[in-house]
Amino acid sequence: MFGVAGAGHSNAHRWQYRYAWPSGDWGSLPVEGGVEAAYTRELAASDDPEALLEQITDRLNLVRDPFRTADAFLVEEIIDPAHTRPLLCEFANLVAPLRDRDTASSPYRP
Repeated sequence: MFGVAGAGHSNAHRWQYRYAWPSGDWGSLPVEGGVEAAYTRELAASDDPEALLEQITDRLNLVRDPFRTADAFLVEEIIDPAHTRPLLCEFANLVAPLRDRDTASSPYRP
């Protein structure tokens, strides 16, 4: 999930229930594709744009870490994917009262 996609799905002023897998890939921009957008001028001016693109991508991949990103995006915990179902069930039970049409106090749907 990149950009404001995650923020657009929930009310940022309410408590969040965020877990991630170690294989999660999220942030402001994906490295693949984002490098070309962010470094357009440098790549166009380079004698070897492919080599420069590879160099920049390699440098950015060194700091690409799901734990750092989880911390920046306020993820509560990085979990083993095998532990996902119990957490989803727990979340479904927590928000069950909000599924009643008469109790919704927010335009955001759980």
